[in-house]
Amino acid sequence: MNNFLRMCLNIITQIGPYLVVLLLLKYLVNLQQKRAKEREEEQKKGIIRTHYIIKTEKVLTMFFVLAVFLFGGATVASAIQQDDLLPPIGFSIFFIVSLIGSLNMIMWKLEVNGDEITWRSTFGRKRTFHFEDITYCERKKGSMRVYVNGEKLFTIDSNIDKEEFMEDIKRRRIPVKSYWANQHKKNRK
Repeated sequence: MNNFLRMCLNIITQIGPYLVVLLLLKYLVNLQQKRAKEREEEQKKGIIRTHYIIKTEKVLTMFFVLAVFLFGGATVASAIQQDDLLPPIGFSIFFIVSLIGSLNMIMWKLEVNGDEITWRSTFGRKRTFHFEDITYCERKKGSMRVYVNGEKLFTIDSNIDKEEFMEDIKRRRIPVKSYWANQHKKNRK
């Protein structure tokens, strides 16, 4: 009986992380589908939202914050217990990556209120501008880069729901270019 419990525990610890990731992805997909359905219903009714906020999903942010604590604790524990430097260095690399990721997910925000756009960067710098200030947008690998007077202002990553913002861009007829098409044109010259 004891061997059977040990075997079951081994299977659970090996499969558990994959199940958690799959459940997280399923939750995020369901959340995006729910929002898309709500937007579609609003469009059918002719409702145009003038105030909305674009930021990273809270669940994803919580996982990154949890990873900060786990990898931070693992770094300290391995530094105390190990004579070798490899485990503390490995854990500290994951700690730094999760710390930077969670900082980015907590701080980065884009708020649209009518024609006014307020963007807060990862480092807390706020900039306010209007849609007419945007000269063009550029798509690259699912993310969207926004340019003002030819300078890149910010990028909306591919993992962030940007449909409402893109509808505003389309409604205002702001040009959306493809990064790869622009690179191809530059290489021809």
